[in-house]
Amino acid sequence: MLIRINRKQAGFSLLEVIVALAVLGICVSVILRIFSGVVGATRIVDDYAQAVDIAETQMAMLVAQDNPLGTDTGMVGDYYRWNTQVTEFKLDSSSPLLGAGGFTDLEAIYLPYHYQVVVKWGDNKKRQLEISTIRLGVRP
Repeated sequence: MLIRINRKQAGFSLLEVIVALAVLGICVSVILRIFSGVVGATRIVDDYAQAVDIAETQMAMLVAQDNPLGTDTGMVGDYYRWNTQVTEFKLDSSSPLLGAGGFTDLEAIYLPYHYQVVVKWGDNKKRQLEISTIRLGVRP
């Protein structure tokens, strides 16, 4: 008994297998590169979220103080460094915020303060987040 093999149904040629493996290798490397980019982006987003938490916490602590004038510096772990600064906010006479009569009634009781919090992190503290606000405080 003789078995005949049809040449058209013999399978894949060596060249077809090599090309298929090359295409598969390229696809896998592209997918891995995409995943590594996502991991890096996730780290950056997490760092910014942590910096926002630190800045908001420091701002809340400043606002809660009675006379917060001055500067302060601190670290959170070894990665984040924060700086705070509170100064009297000066409006010049041409500011539209003053209006015609200015703040004459309020100036006797209240004083505007400029609150600023800066958080730095990363290699050589290259990344930075800054928040600031102006609030009225009771004149000392």
